[in-house]
Amino acid sequence: MRAQRAVAVAAPAAYLAALGVTVAAWGLPVARDQLFLWLALGMAAFSVTAWRSWGGMVLEWLPLFALLVLYDFLRGAVAVSAGRAHVRAQLDLDRLIGAGHVPTTWLQDHLYRAGHVRWYDVAIWAVYMTHFFAVWVVAALLWRLDRARFRRYAALTVTLTLAAFLTYWLYPAQPPWMALGAERIVPGVWDHLGVGTMQSAYENGSLVNTVAAMPSLHAAYPAMLLLFFWPRARVALALYTLAMGFALVYGGEHFVTDILAGWAMAGAAYAVTRSVRTPRWRSRASARPAAPRLPLRAAPAPASRTMSRPDPGLGAPRR
Repeated sequence: MRAQRAVAVAAPAAYLAALGVTVAAWGLPVARDQLFLWLALGMAAFSVTAWRSWGGMVLEWLPLFALLVLYDFLRGAVAVSAGRAHVRAQLDLDRLIGAGHVPTTWLQDHLYRAGHVRWYDVAIWAVYMTHFFAVWVVAALLWRLDRARFRRYAALTVTLTLAAFLTYWLYPAQPPWMALGAERIVPGVWDHLGVGTMQSAYENGSLVNTVAAMPSLHAAYPAMLLLFFWPRARVALALYTLAMGFALVYGGEHFVTDILAGWAMAGAAYAVTRSVRTPRWRSRASARPAAPRLPLRAAPAPASRTMSRPDPGLGAPRR
């Protein structure tokens, strides 16, 4: 028993130490394959005493990873030149929302100063970076704590991601930094901080799609989390959703129209998958039939008190 407890403590500690050393040496694991590798190692480390569940982990996570890798490849395959991407509709709607001003331009004119990284620039960089981790870390936690909710969550995430890909294919759209020449604040802060990233084993420049701006998945994922965990964490996740929207508009990454489209698509994906039944993968140990229950024996009747034989004359009516 002591050895099992020691392993349960040592495995997560070793994992966290290895992750810290790797991040310090090579940077953050923002690439899909690197992130999923470290998530798998983390789930294995934190469930080391229940190692029989690792087979189920592979069965449930491998299709999710394969679909998202396919999404990465397809998103790059449907990229078009900037001249063929849409922008007029987003500009018109953003000017309507901004009372004649494009919100990205207005915010950068009032808040941004080239060559000077301010505290709120670092803050929007931090919010922007959560896009690469939040959805998948939440998935890992759900797998560890509640497998049924994990399956619903995975179905929702895949549905939303593939719906976004379909829109990129049908409606390629320019982001503000491309259409307006707005500053991309997040890359500038990234360079200023000197934070590195781990290189992907399969991603390269051919997978980058600079006109995959409508809808904004950066905005859609926080809205998805808000809906999925409503009402338990609605206040915190609502603030997170709004903070991501502000970071995307101010940072020049997306029009307000892209963000509204992302929120709407998250709501649609949530409505579609809310009642979908997902398959259940069970490990060999959990698939064994339960031992039949033994029949319950009836409790023995309480022993009756022995009574002396009554006198025949007792109780006889008197004449």
